[in-house]
Formats: sequence, C-alpha cells, structure tokens
Amino acid sequence: MENDAWIIDRPSLGEYSPDCLRWERRASARPKEGEVLVKTLLISLDPTSRNWLKLEKSSAYLPLAIGSVMIGQAVGIVVESRSAHFTPGDMVKGMWGWERYSLAQPMFIERFELNPTIPLEAHLSIFSHVGRAAAIGLFEIGQMGPDDVVVVSGAAGATGSLAAQLAKARGNRVIGVAGGPEKCRLLINEFGLDAAIDYKTEDVAAALARLCPDGINVYFDNVGGAILDAVLSNMAIGCRIAVCGAMSQYDLASSNNAYGCVNFPQVLFRRATIRGFVVPDFSSRLTEFDDILERHYQHGQIRHRAHVVDGLEMAPEALRHVLRGSNDGKLMVRVASI
Repeated sequence: MENDAWIIDRPSLGEYSPDCLRWERRASARPKEGEVLVKTLLISLDPTSRNWLKLEKSSAYLPLAIGSVMIGQAVGIVVESRSAHFTPGDMVKGMWGWERYSLAQPMFIERFELNPTIPLEAHLSIFSHVGRAAAIGLFEIGQMGPDDVVVVSGAAGATGSLAAQLAKARGNRVIGVAGGPEKCRLLINEFGLDAAIDYKTEDVAAALARLCPDGINVYFDNVGGAILDAVLSNMAIGCRIAVCGAMSQYDLASSNNAYGCVNFPQVLFRRATIRGFVVPDFSSRLTEFDDILERHYQHGQIRHRAHVVDGLEMAPEALRHVLRGSNDGKLMVRVASI
C-alpha cells in the first residue's frame, strides 16, 4: 500500500515552525513478528508534540531523531497483525506515527469497542491520555478533598477543561484561568465553573486573592510561568500543585526568556507540595481512572469537545492552534473515516 508520512527534517528550536517536518510518500511497511499495521483514523495534536520536535535529551526515551516519522497519540483500525493480541478489524488507540498506515508495537496500543453513545473523537479526549491526565492530576497528585478550592489553568483546553469539570462534578468550588472573554464564558456557561479569570486582561494574582480569600487548596497547572507565580502567592496552607504542563514555556525563542517564579519561597511558608507527573507513570492503575471518567461521562457531568482538522497533510500547520490557544476543544487531525 502507498503511504504518506510526516518526517522530522530538523529539530524545532526556538519558535515552532511547521517546516521542521517534511512530507514523504513511500510504500507502507509490513509488520514483523509481534507488530501490528494500523490504518490511522485520528491523530492527537498536543503541547507535548511541540516538545518532542525539539529532539532534546529530556525526550530521549522517545525513539525520535532526524529522519524519524513524527509520532503521537492516535486512533485507528488494525489492518494486518503478527501479534497474538490483535486481529484485523480491531479498533485501537495508542502511540504511532503521523502517517496513513503505521507499524505499532502492542505494548503502546490498546483495543476498544465502538459505542454508539461515545463519539470516536472522544477516544482522543475523555477516554485517552487527556482524560487520564485530568483524573490522575486531581485525584492522585492533587489528592482533592470535598471542601477544597480548586484552580485550573488552561481551563478551556483539552486537559484543563476535563480537570475543571471533574472537580465540579465532585461538588468543589472551581476557578478556571483562560485567555479571552469567549473562553471565560465557556467555563461559566457550559462547564459550570464558579468563576473564570481572563489572564489576558486581569491581574491573575489579584483576582485569585479576591476569589479565594482562604487560599487555594489544589492547583492543576497546565501553563507554568506567571500564572503559576500568581498561584504561589495565593496558596492555602498545605496546597497541592499538580504539574501537568508548562505551556507558556514551550515555544520560547530562547531558554533565556524562561519565566522565573519570584514567589517560590511561599512553597516553604505554606508547606505546599508541587509534583509533576505523566500518565505512563500510572500504567498499572489506568482502569481505576478510566472508571472515574466513564462514570462521570455517563452521568453527563463531563462533556466532550473536539476541534477536528481534516487531512493528514494539515497536521504540522494545525499544531500552531495548540501553541496559540486558538483551538476550540481537543485538537486532532482526521486522516480517514472508518
């Protein structure tokens, strides 16, 4: 079969530019023993996609280099299998290449059943690394209790919106931080948050002091930088900060422009904890977090939103939406239909 793929042509250093990737047409590979050939239906575009393209040592656990096919979370159909765990026709999700047909290792994919009540796109949002990150950050890292005041940054984004909705579903007071009046209205009117702060027009530290007079108990951080600094000055004693992302720092022209938190001593004074995490750290417990997501989804307490860009050829350019915050829902590319 003829295949199209996006190949890493050079590291993406400084501000992201799509020309770090090149389009290549070639014959599709055949699976070797233990491998699975997948037809790609949807590809997730995430902030971490931009980080991987830097080809930094911190991402050395990924087999990416100049000449590699770019990879990401995806949804697809098995078309050929030399693995005892998968058969042609299986619906799968997991990690493989930005290409029409991709070889996948069974350890990086999982089978799922189509459900008429669940849109296919939700398997790259609620029922994916995104939803799992939201649940892990709140319940495991943040140890959210029933009376905690919760603040979520990037609250209109894919992970942040789910974290905020999960916290509201448990009855907590939740404040979201987002950019622009439309996103703030979304947080209030659609997701039911108690308050929203527009970081583009408001003093975030002053707004948090007004909205959280007794301090913040749990902070779900997607952006880092100045907003994290504002939270540090408004923490309650024993605040827990779950670091899921640092979006404000990913696309800097130079590391010399990185933001330094001046309020960091408050971590000591408020006896706070800050912990970063990634979903694979909890691979043995994913069903536990999946059950939480399934329960709240079926009760209508968390909602799925997708921003779908059509065409594999659009993937590098579409990644700009994540970096600019211009996506309306979980960003993904539709490569093919079932």
